[in-house]
Amino acid sequence: MTLPGLAGKGGWSRSTIPLLAFLLAALVFVASLAVSGRQLANHVRLEATGHRIGFWEAGQALLEAARLRTDVHRHAAGVPGAAAGIPQRFEILWSRILALQGGDGERRSYPALDAVRATLPEILGQLTALEADLPGVIGRDTGALARAELVLADLVSRLNVANRALHQDRQIASEAATLGLSRLQTTFAASALGLIVSASLLCTVLFWLWRRAQATLHEAEEARAHAGRSERLLRVVVDSLPLMVSAHDRDGRFVMANADFAEFHRTTEQALLGRSVAEATGSAEDEADLAAALAGGGQLPFRETAAPGPDGNARTLLTSAAPVLDADGAVTAVARISLDITERKAAEEQIRYIAEHDSLTGLANRLLFTQRLNHALNAGGRVALHLIDIDDFKDVNDSLGHAAGDALLLTATSRMRGCLRPEDVLARLGGDEFAVVQPAIRCAEEAEAVAARIVRALSAPYAIEGALVKAGASVGIAIGGTAEADGPRLLQRADIALHAAKAAGRRQVRTFSAAMDAALGEQRRLEQDVQKALAESAFHFAFQPKFRLSDLGFAGCEALLRWDHRLRGPVPPGIFIPAAERAGLSVPLARHTLHAALRQQAAWRAQDIDIAVAVNLSARHIVSGQAVELVRDALEAENGVPERLEIEVTEDVFIRDPGAAATTLEALRGLGVRLALDDFGTGYASLGYLQQLPFDVIKLDRSFVAGLGSSTRTERIVDAITRIAHGLGAKLVAEGVENAVQLARLREIGCDEGQGYLLGRPMAPEALSALARSQGLAAARVAAGEPLAAVFAAE
Repeated sequence: MTLPGLAGKGGWSRSTIPLLAFLLAALVFVASLAVSGRQLANHVRLEATGHRIGFWEAGQALLEAARLRTDVHRHAAGVPGAAAGIPQRFEILWSRILALQGGDGERRSYPALDAVRATLPEILGQLTALEADLPGVIGRDTGALARAELVLADLVSRLNVANRALHQDRQIASEAATLGLSRLQTTFAASALGLIVSASLLCTVLFWLWRRAQATLHEAEEARAHAGRSERLLRVVVDSLPLMVSAHDRDGRFVMANADFAEFHRTTEQALLGRSVAEATGSAEDEADLAAALAGGGQLPFRETAAPGPDGNARTLLTSAAPVLDADGAVTAVARISLDITERKAAEEQIRYIAEHDSLTGLANRLLFTQRLNHALNAGGRVALHLIDIDDFKDVNDSLGHAAGDALLLTATSRMRGCLRPEDVLARLGGDEFAVVQPAIRCAEEAEAVAARIVRALSAPYAIEGALVKAGASVGIAIGGTAEADGPRLLQRADIALHAAKAAGRRQVRTFSAAMDAALGEQRRLEQDVQKALAESAFHFAFQPKFRLSDLGFAGCEALLRWDHRLRGPVPPGIFIPAAERAGLSVPLARHTLHAALRQQAAWRAQDIDIAVAVNLSARHIVSGQAVELVRDALEAENGVPERLEIEVTEDVFIRDPGAAATTLEALRGLGVRLALDDFGTGYASLGYLQQLPFDVIKLDRSFVAGLGSSTRTERIVDAITRIAHGLGAKLVAEGVENAVQLARLREIGCDEGQGYLLGRPMAPEALSALARSQGLAAARVAAGEPLAAVFAAE
C-alpha cells in the first residue's frame, strides 16, 4: 500500500518546510550521539589514567632520595653498617627517577608532569656525577661526601616541589573527570530530548502528509504528479533516518516499513506488507501499542522494550506509536517508530559504574557505600557497619612497591568477600580502609562473628611477587537501626570503635559503646590542650637533686617535665606524654625539653654554678635515630656543654629494635653527652648489650631500693647489680631513697649516688641553685653527727 499524494497549488512549498525541519532535527540528534560517544571515551580515559600522572612515581623518588641522603649522613657520622645499603639505595633511586619519564604508550600531557620531565636530563646528569662519586662516598672521602650532600639536598628539594605540583595536577584531573561526568550526563539527556523531538516531529509530518493526501483526493489528476514527488521525498527521508519506521492499517497490518526496520527484523518490506505486527516482531506489546493508538487518538508515550537483534542478541528499543487521522478526524492508520538505544544504555551503565565503584578492586566506593548504608537503615531492622583497616599495608607498599600494595588489596578483597553473605555490601573507602554494611542482623554477636572471620582471613600470609607477606586487620563495629543512628553518625561510631581496636593492638575487633565516645572525646581534648600548652610554653621543670652517697655531696639533678593545667590541675607525665605522642607532638615536646633544660643550665652557669642535668628521652626517639639530631641541635642552639648533659633511656629500647638503639646510643656518645640506663631491672637489658654500650650511669629502679633493710634476697640482688655496674665502669644511682635504713644499706653496699624524697624532693630552679651552693655545709653537718632529716629541713 502506498500513501496518496498531495494536491493543490503551493502544496509543495508548504510540505517542504516541515520536512526540512525534521531533517535538521535528525541531523542534530545524530551529531549529539557522536559527541556523546567522544565524551564517553574521553571520560573513560580520564578515569583510567587521570589519577596516575606521575604522582606516585615522584613520591617514590622523593622517598628514595631522602633514604639515600640519610644513609650517606649516617655513614659520614661513622655509623657501623651504614655504607652497605648505599649502592642498592642509589640503584633504586635511579629506577624511580627513570619511572618519571613514562612508558612508550603514555603520551598524555599534564602541565606539572611536563615541568618535572623537563628537569629530568639535569637530574640524571647529577645522578651520573653522584654515581662516579659513590666509591669515594663509601670510602668516606670528605670531598665526595660533600658533593653527594649537595646533589642529594638539591634533588630532595626538586622532588618536594615536583610532588606538590603533581598533587595539584592530580586534584585538577580528578575535578576534570567529575566535571566530564556531569557534562556527559547532560549530553545524553540532550540526546534523549533530541530523540523525543525528532520522533514527535516524524509522527507530526506523517500525520500532516496523510491529512493533505486525503484532503486532495478530488484533485486526482493534478495531485498524482505532486503526490508522487511528495511520496518519494517522504520515502527518502524515512529510509535515511537512523530509526525503524512502519505504518499500519486499522487492522494492524503493515502498509509500509523502512529499510532499518526490515534489516533489524531480518526480512524485507515486501515480505512484511499485509502481515500483522505480531507476526513480524513476535511481541504482544507491539500489537497492544497499535490498538492503544487506534483507540486513543493521540501519540503514545515512549517506552523501552527488549527485542532480539539481527545477530540474535537482546537489544533495547525506544518505541512510540501515533494515529493518522483523515479529514474528518477519523483514525485511518497508525505510524510507529523505534530506535535502538542499546549502546546508549550500556554507556549510561558504564558511567554509573565508574561513578559508583573503586577502579582497583571493583568494590562500591564511598558514594555507593553511603547510598547502600542509608537504604539499609531506611529498610528497618538492625544494621551493622564494619570499618576495616589493613595492618602494615604502608610497610608493604613502601618496601615492595605500589604494584605489590595493589596485589595485597586485591587478595584482601577476595578474602573479605568470602566472609560475607550475598546481601552484605563490601566497599573500599580509600587507601587500605574498607567498610561492610551488614543489614538485617539479629544481634551484635552476629556482627562480631563476621568481624572475627574477616580478621582471621586477612591475617593469613599473602604470596606476593614470590614472597610471603604478613598483614592483618583491625575492625570497628557500630550497630544501627534506631532513630538516632543515621548514616553519618553510624560511620562516626564505627570510626571511634576502629580507633579503639587499633589502640588495643593489631588484629583486634571492637564494638562501639558510649564509653568509647566519651573516652575518645576526652582524649582528643587532652591532645588539643597539650598542643596549646606546647605552643604557649606552659610546660616547666621540677629538678630532683642527686647526691653522692659517700659524703652526701651534691652531684647534679634530673629535669622532670611538669604541666599545671588551669582546669585539670597538675597533669602527670604518664598522661600528657602519651597524649603528645598520639597527637604527633613527640618530637616537638622532646625538642622543647632539651632546649629548656640546657637554657636553665646556662642560667646557672651565669651564676657561677655548674650543675649536671639529666633529661629523659623516649625510646621511640632512640630507635628512630631522631635523638642524635635533637641533641645536637639543642647543644648548638643553647651553647651547651655535652659533658654536663646526661641522656636517660629506658630498657625498652632493646625490645623495640636493639640494632637501631645501639647505633643511636653510639652516635650520642660521639656527641660527648653522658648516657644513663634508667629503671634498670624492670625491663629487658641484656648483659651483652651492657657490655657493648659503655653507659656512664646505671639507675637502680626504686622497686629494689624499697626492699632494702627488709629483704635479704633484694639486698643480694642490689649488691650484684652494684658489682656489675662497677665492673662495666659505670656509676650506680639509686632511685626512690625514702628512709635512713635504705640510705645506710646503699652506702654499705657501695652504691655511688642516690635520689629520693629523703634526700630532696623535685624543686624549682632557684631552690636547686641554693642547695648546690650549700653542698659543703650540708656534708659537714652530717659528718658532725647531726641527723640527716634535720640538715635538709634547715636547708
